[in-house]
Amino acid sequence: MLIVTFCHILAWRYFHESNLIGWQMSVSRAKQRQAQDRVNQAATLIKSVAKPFGGWIATFQEAIGMNAPALAERLGISRNNIYAAIQTEQAGTISVNQLEKIAEAMGGRLVYAIIPREGPVEEIVLAQARSKARRIIQRTRAHMALEEQTEGLRSETQMVEELAADIIREGRRDFWQ
Repeated sequence: MLIVTFCHILAWRYFHESNLIGWQMSVSRAKQRQAQDRVNQAATLIKSVAKPFGGWIATFQEAIGMNAPALAERLGISRNNIYAAIQTEQAGTISVNQLEKIAEAMGGRLVYAIIPREGPVEEIVLAQARSKARRIIQRTRAHMALEEQTEGLRSETQMVEELAADIIREGRRDFWQ
């Protein structure tokens, strides 16, 4: 009787722990899908927006008709600091914090995003999975060739695609290594 009860406890614990792990993975995957959707949506919206030649500070100033002395007064700094901020923005070295303060002083709001260079974010994940899968398949094929076991294998491309899909599905911690 004691053995049966102990086995039931172990089975119950295993069942609930595996369900908990599965639940945590599904929550993690759901969060990942939501983040992917958010990034892809931002990428779609931003495609038509390019940084203006003179930078956003100068362009926004021009759009609202605010000169450097007026902006400097709102920020409590010198107009030379405004000109310096415009130059640092053009050079790409302005801080997000400084850009946000200037935007607010002009009645604007800073919006920034990290988006994929091309295509949806899932393509970045798939490219990494394919790269990882290709390395594994090539290593495996090399070992099999040494043992003369390569006959009857599917094409490398097909094997890479299948393994890449498995790697994505597993969501391993070492995915980006």
